[in-house]
Amino acid sequence: MPHLVIEYSQKLEDSISIAALVSNGQQAMSDTGLFNAGAIKTRALPYRDFVLGKSHEGSSNLFIHAEVRILEGRTVQQKEDLSAAIFNYLCEAAPEVPEISVEIREMEKASYSKRVPF
Repeated sequence: MPHLVIEYSQKLEDSISIAALVSNGQQAMSDTGLFNAGAIKTRALPYRDFVLGKSHEGSSNLFIHAEVRILEGRTVQQKEDLSAAIFNYLCEAAPEVPEISVEIREMEKASYSKRVPF
């Protein structure tokens, strides 16, 4: 636990390494010091069909959205710092992408279930 889910426009696969985006996103999460590095799970999901607000002629139609799912219990400052760290990483990793966003989601411990390896 925690999860970093990177959603992106599939067109980005032509210009950046998604494997590197995932690997370095994992490292960015670890670098915050908020989590045990071995517990972080990072993955990326491409989107082929989507609409970004009102389309303008010549727009790049590129986006990255990161959703960070964490168990409840972090302070507001910790969540702000985590959001900023992931946002800054994504902006540096993909400077050509005009639409970048990050969302921190807290999960209640009582409703989270996890199977651990035997």
